[in-house]
Amino acid sequence: IPTVDDGRLPASAGQSEVSSLRRITQTLVAAMVTCLAIALSAVPAHAAAQVRVHVPSGLPLNIRNAPALSGAVIGSVPNGSVVTITCHVRGDAVQGFAGVTNIWNRLSSGGWLTDGFLETGSNGPVVPLCGSSSAQFKLPFPAGRAYTITQAAGSSFSHNDAYNRHAIDFGMPVGVPILASAAGTIRFEGWATGGGIMALVDHGNNRCSQYAHLSATIINTGDRVAQGQRIGTSGATGNVTGPHLHWNIVNCDSHTSREIPNSVEVGTNYVVGRAPVSQNG
Repeated sequence: IPTVDDGRLPASAGQSEVSSLRRITQTLVAAMVTCLAIALSAVPAHAAAQVRVHVPSGLPLNIRNAPALSGAVIGSVPNGSVVTITCHVRGDAVQGFAGVTNIWNRLSSGGWLTDGFLETGSNGPVVPLCGSSSAQFKLPFPAGRAYTITQAAGSSFSHNDAYNRHAIDFGMPVGVPILASAAGTIRFEGWATGGGIMALVDHGNNRCSQYAHLSATIINTGDRVAQGQRIGTSGATGNVTGPHLHWNIVNCDSHTSREIPNSVEVGTNYVVGRAPVSQNG
């Protein structure tokens, strides 16, 4: 199935008139956007944003494994669909529907989309720079410590369902202090079947950080916690093959996976086998 992310339609017979019309349309749209940009104030960058895919040709938009046209295509998203982006970098320039841009946005589920075919409401970035200090979360263990990432978003069969698709697992022994990755209110603490002993910290707007397979918690439902405050210790409770911490951002009411944690230390770029150093606490 043809896809697009470089501003060009796939070459095939009978498409020259469509390509010409599209170039004219892009020129007119770019001119209008340039005029409007003078009157519009900048859109502030938030931790994550939901935006609509807008490809004038109607083709799906490529997802690449790097912010470059040479990056491998690892999937696509349909034209008109809504996607969640978490951070941005500057990469290859792309001719989009409103002009040329070198902004690439990281999907919450992993992979990169050019900003050229996303309706963000701005000519600039609308999410933080990947790995920047504007990220809300910090790694959920004490500053200076590093634990190996054993599973990341979509890295195995167990992290591909609605409850786990954005989760990060850190291999660690039983008894490591587990810290709140951001300030909030304890939404839940206790036994959660497959998750074992688990805690949820509510950050507002039905957005909770999740800490599963703990050996114990030291907080109660309703408690306010600060970023870096200890909420429990790591363990191997629930459905596990060994001790580790399962960390995720979920919808508080359903526990379904919501987004990859955007952390100060690594942004959303969690790579299996790496051991990022925490700045929390």
